[in-house]
Parts: sequence; C-alpha cells; structure tokens
Amino acid sequence: MRMRELETASGVGRETIRYYIREGLLPEPLRTGRNAAVYSKDHVDRLRTIKRLQEERFLPLAVIRTLLDADDSERWREPQAFPLLDTLLAARLGPGSERIAYAEVAAQLGLSAEQRAQIERDGVVHADGDGMITARDAAILRLMDELDRIGFAGDGSDGLMRFYLTFIDWITAQEIGVFFERTVGQVGEAKALDMAERGIAIVNELLSLMRTRALLQKLRDRRRVANDNG
Repeated sequence: MRMRELETASGVGRETIRYYIREGLLPEPLRTGRNAAVYSKDHVDRLRTIKRLQEERFLPLAVIRTLLDADDSERWREPQAFPLLDTLLAARLGPGSERIAYAEVAAQLGLSAEQRAQIERDGVVHADGDGMITARDAAILRLMDELDRIGFAGDGSDGLMRFYLTFIDWITAQEIGVFFERTVGQVGEAKALDMAERGIAIVNELLSLMRTRALLQKLRDRRRVANDNG
C-alpha cells in the first residue's frame, strides 16, 4: 500500500509515520523509486499498536520501542504453533475463567460508572459485550479494592496500576517468546501444555519470592544510607 492508504488504515499522519521510521519504531518500507515506497500490513499493525500504547497506557516512545522490539521475536504469534494451547491451558488453570457480571462486582466494591469505565480503558479488566468479566478479573478488582482501602494504590487509574500493567505486558511477552522458542518443533502440544501449566505456577512463586527479597533489600539499603549520612 502507498502512504495515503497507510494513513487511512492506521489513523496516523504521514509526518508522524516518517518520524517513527527515523526513530526505529517502524521498519523501512520497500523503496520502489526515489520518492515512492510500499508499506505492508506489518506497518499498519505496528502503527495501531503504538497508538494504543500511547492512548491507553500513556507510554513514552522509548518504552514503546522496547515493547515493539520484544514483539519482533515473538514467533509464538503464528497460529500453527500449538493452536489449541490457549484453550487447553485456560481449562487447566481454572477456576478463574467462569463469567461474572461486571455490574454485580462493581456494586459490591462501590465502583461508580465513571470508575468502571476508567478501569476498562486502563485495561485492568476486559468486559465482554454482554457486560461479563472473568472470575480472575473480579479477583483482581477485589485485590485493587483492598490496596485502595489501605491507601496504597488508588482506584486503578493512577500511575502505579499503569506501571503494573505495562510490566505484565512486557514480562509475559518475554516469557512466551522464550517458551515457544524452546518448544515449537521440539515437543508435542501435550508436552507443551504440561510445561506451561507447571511453569506458570513455579514462576508465580519464584517472582513473589524474588520481589519480596528485592523490596526488603532496598529498604535495608535505604536505612544503611540514612545511617551513613547521619
């Protein structure tokens, strides 16, 4: 497609597109002449991703570039790689996939319509067209409510929750990329399913322990610096 078509398909203007290319956020197009270039669906997908990350997560371009560079190596997006893995893994990791009315959970937590809309915009929960969310999303909301009640996190629209969402997006992209790199063409789907199920539980526990250790260490370092300066 030509530049005009790319602008229409992506909703991004040509000057911004050219800037993204110069900054390495977009790949160079196929040059067919001195002033002519052809763009592909990959350009459209990347532009839409950049726009979404800016509008929904308010991420700076430097962070977006890191996320996009990670995505380049994600061959796991190819549908022929373990096509049933997501469905089978979701079934194994239940409960959590059953559906609950978002309005019901919001009422229990005292969320206003404006708060509900903001939480959806931030990507904290994903409500279907029928207003249903998963039990896992409901559990996330309840934990957020607990953080709010102790004065820790706010209502989900602040910078802390956006940081968590960005971190989760990034780390899971890395994990899935590594997982498929080590399994596709080497093990069958049943084996990959077992590995994924066990791996998720182990990594969840591992991250919890490592995060707690790091937090305690940083607090010790803080006290040590205060004592040294005293």
